[in-house]
Order: sequence, then C-alpha cells, then structure tokens
Amino acid sequence: MKAPKLRGPFRNVRTKPRTFTFKSRHLPDSRPEWETRKRRVEEEVNGAPDSPRPIKFSHGGRNAKGRAERRAASIRASRMAALRAAGVALVLVYLTYRAILWVDAQDYGQFLNFMQTNG
Repeated sequence: MKAPKLRGPFRNVRTKPRTFTFKSRHLPDSRPEWETRKRRVEEEVNGAPDSPRPIKFSHGGRNAKGRAERRAASIRASRMAALRAAGVALVLVYLTYRAILWVDAQDYGQFLNFMQTNG
C-alpha cells in the first residue's frame, strides 16, 4: 500500500494551481452592439475620420468663466471655514482662561480641612 500524498507548504511547479472563473448568469459573455457603440462614441469624440481634429487649449474655451467662478467660490469658502475655526478656537481659549481664573478664586482650604479631620 502506498502512503497518501500530503500537500506540501511549497507549490509544486509540475502541477497547475487551482483557478476560479466566475460566470455570471445575468449578463451574456459577448455583447454584439459593443463594437458599433464604441465606433459611434469615437466618432463623436474625435469627429469624422477625414476632418482635422480641433485644437483644444488647457485654459479658455466655453466653460473658462464658470471654472474661474467656481474656483473663486471654493477659495472664499475655504477662507470662511478657516476663519470660523479660528473663531471657535479663540472662544475655547477664552473659556479655558476664565475657568482657570474661577478655579483659582475658589477656596478649597475648608474642603481639605474637612478631609483631614474626618479621615
């Protein structure tokens, strides 16, 4: 009787490792309209194959003004957020200062004497 073969900790290069392939039941493997749709989108983006491609500049164009306004609004919003955060920090520092002054003004001597006499 032969001894059973046990799996070793290292991969055996002579055997092919197990693989997993997922086959969906909902979508077909091939889509016949894909090539026509791809060709149509490429023609819309690039224009007709014979016509020259338009030159596009990185700044300017149809939405340049809108982009500039959105950027300015974003900068304004971030500045206002920073000012609000600074205001909240100042209020918290002031409240901490007032709390320290209040604790300093309290007389805890009687409380400490009460603890010594009863302890």
